[in-house]
Amino acid sequence: MTSKVLFALAVIVSSAAGRAEEKATTDIGTHAGAAYRIDIPANWNRSLIVYYHGYSITPIVFEAREPVSPMFDPLLKRGYAVIQSAYSAEGWAVEQGYADSERLRRYFVVKHGAPKQSFVMGMSMGGALTAMTIETMPQVYNGALSLCGAIEPSDRFMQRDFALRAAFDYYFPNVFGALVPVPTDYLPDEKSERKIATALSANPAAEQSLLRLYGAADAQSLVPVIGFITYEVMEMQQRTHGNPFGNADFIYTGTADDFALNDGVRRYRAEPRAQATMSRWYAPSGKLLRPLLALHDSGDPLVPASSAFEYALIAQRAGHGDNFVQQFINREGHCVFTPDEIGRAFDELVDWVRTGKRPDSGKLH
Repeated sequence: MTSKVLFALAVIVSSAAGRAEEKATTDIGTHAGAAYRIDIPANWNRSLIVYYHGYSITPIVFEAREPVSPMFDPLLKRGYAVIQSAYSAEGWAVEQGYADSERLRRYFVVKHGAPKQSFVMGMSMGGALTAMTIETMPQVYNGALSLCGAIEPSDRFMQRDFALRAAFDYYFPNVFGALVPVPTDYLPDEKSERKIATALSANPAAEQSLLRLYGAADAQSLVPVIGFITYEVMEMQQRTHGNPFGNADFIYTGTADDFALNDGVRRYRAEPRAQATMSRWYAPSGKLLRPLLALHDSGDPLVPASSAFEYALIAQRAGHGDNFVQQFINREGHCVFTPDEIGRAFDELVDWVRTGKRPDSGKLH
């Protein structure tokens, strides 16, 4: 066989191999006790996005042949591989989500090779995981995108939530059972939300006071917010093996009847060991050696957009404020971004990483 023939055969084999590599692939399975999904586009650019999902009451399930969420379409079209772990636990699973996702990333590297660049992205609770990851693994990740992320310290926003639920009990003492502890069978289902809605509609003045106290929800979203907060409190009491919440040193302001509320609300004090566990998962350091872009809905009723300013201050105190940018879109709802908006925010992050030019804070362009 001549050298020309051998060369031609080599070209044919190489082309066939190339075509095989260019086929989009989806890998769904379980690794180290956590379900996962890996999507690699046909035009893979050899870069990786590790995605953290948010708080989930029920286990996340990746079904075979189920199309990937549309939110990832712009990222896959740009050539990025996306991996996501379901985590080995539900609820405020920051500890598990961090470890499970890192194991999945290492699994991906072994199977597909080290990426040219890696980015971390997360939504809601996944935003906290995103911030924690970019702070602790700057040697792995080039940049981070937090979407509607709960990136202020967890004890700060959860204590605020607890104070709201305690105030609800002051105005409506017969709707729920105990707050410490919340009954372990509580669910934020239609039945519980009907009870909340009925109570609020019967006392509009109290409803307005709660809205003013919380400062983020509107009348329509207050019902599910209170329902979710109650479940969050229950889950964290179970997770920390105690009560990590207290309003003993919280002075209520902004309502129509602050004096009466502060005199009459029941006061609770957190158990130190439980509170320490909650604050550990998570407490940001602000040590940002890589860019972190945060995108929020300005009308988010569950993770208020203003809460991201707390992270901005933490990063500034740590001397890394230049590596944080907060952007927003004007919309009501929690994590209600369009795929196009996610793609545009990600493009801003990539350009920041590539050029070193910090994008403008403010409204997403």
